[in-house]
Amino acid sequence: MSKKRQEMMIWRAIAVTCSVLLLLPGAQATAAAAATAADEETLAEDPFAVEREQHGIDAGERPWEGRSPEELRKWAKENLHRKLVASSVIDEKAHPEWAWFREAGLGLFLHWGPASLPPSNGDAWAMVWNEHRSKNNLLQKPEAMFAAAESWNPEKYDPDKWMAAASKAGFGYAVLTSRHHDGYCLWPSAHGDWDTGDKMAGRDLVKDYVKACRNNDLRVGLYYSGPNWHFDYRNKDFSHPPSGYNYKHEKVDADPPLAALMGYTPPLPGDGDRLELEESTRQVRELMTGYGLIDIMWWDGNLIMSEQELAELQPDIFVARGNIATPEGRHHGKSEYVKVTNEAGWWWELCIKSEKEDTPNWHYGPGLENNHWGADKLLAELVRCRALGGNLLVNVPPRPNGEMMDWFYVVCDEMAGWMEHSREAIHGVDLAAPRPSLDQTMNWVTTKDDVCYAMPDAKGKILIENLATPTSVTLLRTGEPLDYQHRDGALYLVVPEALRTGLPDMVKICVSR
Repeated sequence: MSKKRQEMMIWRAIAVTCSVLLLLPGAQATAAAAATAADEETLAEDPFAVEREQHGIDAGERPWEGRSPEELRKWAKENLHRKLVASSVIDEKAHPEWAWFREAGLGLFLHWGPASLPPSNGDAWAMVWNEHRSKNNLLQKPEAMFAAAESWNPEKYDPDKWMAAASKAGFGYAVLTSRHHDGYCLWPSAHGDWDTGDKMAGRDLVKDYVKACRNNDLRVGLYYSGPNWHFDYRNKDFSHPPSGYNYKHEKVDADPPLAALMGYTPPLPGDGDRLELEESTRQVRELMTGYGLIDIMWWDGNLIMSEQELAELQPDIFVARGNIATPEGRHHGKSEYVKVTNEAGWWWELCIKSEKEDTPNWHYGPGLENNHWGADKLLAELVRCRALGGNLLVNVPPRPNGEMMDWFYVVCDEMAGWMEHSREAIHGVDLAAPRPSLDQTMNWVTTKDDVCYAMPDAKGKILIENLATPTSVTLLRTGEPLDYQHRDGALYLVVPEALRTGLPDMVKICVSR
């Protein structure tokens, strides 16, 4: 309880006591009890005041307050993780060809490849030694993971089915791991010897994916890993941080070189990195020239080509990681972090796994069949990202055989129904700072000109400070008017329980300017 409210209650009590003293002796006790009860009832029945008290917006540090965008960018670079910092502020007027990205808002991340196969534990990082993985039986030897790909040939691969469901659900783009850290290329590359050309008799998984995106009006994104743990793997340190564990997870001395210890003759000193980079550069060139228009390049680990070099091959391509801020997971995606990113003027995209309980898995693992978000969580997270000025790239990993997990289609159907009535709350909304969330509301709120779209909390409540007088307040799903209070420049309402569903019940608030 605030000091102001405490003082208010004390003065009301004094007033009640004074009024009681004026009454006849026989009526004093009854009147005092009635007055006190009436006062308590009045306070209890003023949810507007209670919510404003409980959801004060002045708590905690607000680094964006009192700083210019330039100052905030400097602060962010010194205080936030590098993935929450963009390389530059994008001039939207100078790049109208990228406007689609911010408008789309929702992307489907597809981690798929040899790491999806047993015994990978669902993540290519399982082949990299560290103390935590070693103690928790999460390690898989690189050769075992590499061997899994020798006979991999996904017999139920149907990306058109994936993308048809995703498109109806409101996804605007997709990003496929064309090559993850394991180094396996999902297309028949002419460079290197670990790809579908060598292992699947020339089958081209990337081609089918690109075609499916285009057939279903999704923008085409390709992820590409700079690191390649398969290239010259006998001569690599398979530990992170580097501590001298080889591909057999044996601790070895770094002098003489790992390769010599393993009876392997490496290229000339310094040539290994150069040859690996040359192979990767040629593979990226294949991706940029062999599949028509590619809309997004999503680097991981390190960049193989500069933005300028990519633009020579794909003039309108949008570079996500490597250009904009790409917070990863719940730890980077906290609202106060991405709020700073937005206020600094940077575009951002949260890439996150669709898991209820967090695991190391970005690729498929059997546990993900039951450990997953529902449509309620996915839509709520989408609204949150849009309210804070960013995009959501949610990872849903396909099974090794090329099927999507069954729950994906159930979730997409539910999302499609929600999009039919509430799409306007997340598409075409204002994304540039300042955003109201964390500043003047207890809810996630998107805005569009003179309209606000607010997501009620778990009890159906909405409280927005510093809001002009509403001209209408309606439930977006039905258009039904809602009762509300508006005073002292703030709006408060509760969506009746009978009108609530299991998905975000967006409230449309039109205001006068």
